[in-house]
Amino acid sequence: MAQHPEGFRAPEVLAKGLDLAVVYLKNYALDKADALYEVTKAQCLSRGLPWNVKWFQDCATLRCKQNRQAEAAPMLEEVAKLTPPHEATLRNLGTVYNQLRDHDKAKVYFDAAAELVGERDANGQLILDKEDLWNIGLVHKNKKNYDEAAPMLDQALEKWLEEDPEDDVALAKLYDSVGSCYDEMGRHDEAVGVLQKAKDLYDRSIGTESPLYGSACERLSRALVHAGRHQEGLDNLIEAFTVIALQDAVHPTPLFELLGIALEEIPITKEVDVAELARLEMPIQAAVRNMRYRGLDQDGNCGVLYERMARALVLCSSAGGTADMQQAAAQRRQTARTLLTHAAPLVEAATREGLADLKHISMLIDTELQALENQDAAARLGLPQMGQVAAPTPAPQGAPVVSPPPPVVSSPPAPPVPQPAPAARVAAPVPAPAATPPPAPVPAPVANGAPAGWRRR
Repeated sequence: MAQHPEGFRAPEVLAKGLDLAVVYLKNYALDKADALYEVTKAQCLSRGLPWNVKWFQDCATLRCKQNRQAEAAPMLEEVAKLTPPHEATLRNLGTVYNQLRDHDKAKVYFDAAAELVGERDANGQLILDKEDLWNIGLVHKNKKNYDEAAPMLDQALEKWLEEDPEDDVALAKLYDSVGSCYDEMGRHDEAVGVLQKAKDLYDRSIGTESPLYGSACERLSRALVHAGRHQEGLDNLIEAFTVIALQDAVHPTPLFELLGIALEEIPITKEVDVAELARLEMPIQAAVRNMRYRGLDQDGNCGVLYERMARALVLCSSAGGTADMQQAAAQRRQTARTLLTHAAPLVEAATREGLADLKHISMLIDTELQALENQDAAARLGLPQMGQVAAPTPAPQGAPVVSPPPPVVSSPPAPPVPQPAPAARVAAPVPAPAATPPPAPVPAPVANGAPAGWRRR
């Protein structure tokens, strides 16, 4: 493409560029896909049909995978204006508005799609196919109409198993929809079994690095915690956090919510050792680097997330233990301090500018910074803190003498996580909008101007 004298002005080069963008989309290389759509936009829109429809359709898919559904909706509305009525366009619009929580509007589009392609029985009743059962069932689930949602989702899954049993990704998404519905209904044990099937299918078909796999781990984690299986829940939570932290489409909301489960729903220190939270250290650092690279570390959303990240590290970094344990705890405390120092002005600015009242987050930051000072002081003095084993009582007379452990060598804390120079704060709503369902595979290329459908749940 780079060697062609006309570049993207040549139709064959433009077509290859769009094909390459779809390959990037399918493999969740979203930054590369975004770059291609940016440089092909002018040529596609100026050429008219089918180029403009192809660009709007595929770029809308990209925006949804980037958790930017509000930008995807007008692109799909443009597709609807430029093409004859098509069930795929209607379903895509319904999916986007469902994710934007405009569930009534979503149902209008899903009903229209069903009317367009559906058949009627002898009594004139519309027969819904598996796609329509799934879509409308999700609307009812999101509106908490579980008595209507669960039978429709169950029926969609049954039809899919009968008609497309080899479609692992679609089946995994359906298991995910059914399992999350069961979990919200309070049928937690059933939900765990169904969501485990979704996770296993993703593992088998697309691997453990896919965002879809991470979303499956997230939902399974919630169901396990709700079922009282807290250690398994934490294991899946950490797996989900790690996958999400490394995505091109990293977003503060799912990370924030996962940390909320770890800190507020799992009974740390009662059923799960607080030291388990140290397993989040590396994923947290990866998320911080990724957010900084994408400019997502300069608003109140980042501030509330960094506070939760720091809180998790503070809880598992008390003084005590071997020299290696002391050194690791000191490094976590330094990372936590850096996160809190970065978060404090962002949270204060969000409150001051009227974006959200985050005074309670500012109080938490101050409390956690003081806790870090106390932990550092205890480490210097060699004092045990809460959660540590107290010093043993003297052995009775005549008992064998046990030599005390060697003194802990104080090691300097690890260097802080590097920070960029302060940038202008982005006025974003705080907290971030609720997490969206996992993105779906990219649609097939446009045929005769008619868009192909999504399977985005």
